[in-house]
Amino acid sequence: MVKHSLIALAIASTAATADISAETEQEYIADFSLQTFMYPSEQASWYWQNLDKVLPYATLTKGSQSKPLERNLITPENVHQTRFNDQSLGSLLTGSNPSINSMMIIQNGKVIFEHFNMPYDSQHVWMSNAKSIAGLLVALLEEEGKLDVVEPLSTYMPELADTSWGSTRIIDILNMQSGLDAEENDTARANPDSHITQLFFAEIEAKGDYYQTLIDIPRKSDAAKAFEYSSANTQILGLLIAKVEGKPLYQVMNERIWAKAGMSDYGYITLTPDGHEVIHGLMTSNTEDMARYAMLYTDSWQATSDERIISPSVVKTIQQSVTPGVYTVSPASEQFITMTADEPVGGSYQFDAIWDDGDMFKGGMRGQGIYISPAKDTVAVWFSNRIEKYNVAGFVRNFVKDLEK
Repeated sequence: MVKHSLIALAIASTAATADISAETEQEYIADFSLQTFMYPSEQASWYWQNLDKVLPYATLTKGSQSKPLERNLITPENVHQTRFNDQSLGSLLTGSNPSINSMMIIQNGKVIFEHFNMPYDSQHVWMSNAKSIAGLLVALLEEEGKLDVVEPLSTYMPELADTSWGSTRIIDILNMQSGLDAEENDTARANPDSHITQLFFAEIEAKGDYYQTLIDIPRKSDAAKAFEYSSANTQILGLLIAKVEGKPLYQVMNERIWAKAGMSDYGYITLTPDGHEVIHGLMTSNTEDMARYAMLYTDSWQATSDERIISPSVVKTIQQSVTPGVYTVSPASEQFITMTADEPVGGSYQFDAIWDDGDMFKGGMRGQGIYISPAKDTVAVWFSNRIEKYNVAGFVRNFVKDLEK
């Protein structure tokens, strides 16, 4: 039973997983649960870099060849001294207990900064960074005319017509404004009876029927009225993508993104007990491949891929599809509004924040992040393992805004 408080969420753990004995590894595997996975500890950090040892997964296969990423490294201090409010980014990257496990910044297709507190090739869980992939796949299907996001979900999934999801427009699911009773916040995660925690139990601990738990989530309020963050929205999008494409979601992810993007290694997506992909967060890759994914949104896509996977029109759709007037209605947006010096205009296509200049951010629990600046042809990605006083996005946005094009 999950009973941890907000204070528990602030507990620090070591940045990189230390070597452990075979006996300890077996103890960790036997002790795996929603609670031991979600809340910061050295044990949780081990899970975050060894998820394939405790949960079933599907493999995302890399293509036959990966282009080496070129380096044009700047002086690290230029990044370390970047400040947000009263703290420096360097304080999160260095020291005896750094909270950032890894970070890469790429501009004009070349790595300008990289810092690793874990082995370079280590796999690490994306957490909610993975939600952006679901939003992207819907945008790609939309561009191809395979679906219309202003249509209700039941247009493409008639089997959900009698559920609360059925009448909900796809755009409202994409933009985290579905109105269903699955808002995800610290209070809901700590309540074992909340719909979102029940969904997590079904995903990770096989407590209850996952699919039924997801589709049975009731409506709380009208859609398109308030931004209310929920991983349930992302899971429904995963079902939609698989239905429209007529194949498993991991196969769509592989064919449309992973195998075509010049990835350096395999990726992994966790499966629920009944075989559905946990696209809302339980995906793993190395840091470089998360950066390669982010590069697909920029004009430097060719530095990693032989094919332009994400067109400029898809990027523009994501940037310009914020629903006016809903972002600040619920307290859900407060964490995103305060994470940078200037407020974003809203969330769109599963991205947490879009700014007036078109920059985009997606974050994950305990500090993962993907920051994309199409205008500056710059991306930054990072893995972390705990919540800090300030979101790393605040530092990264300040750094990117000061960059010369």
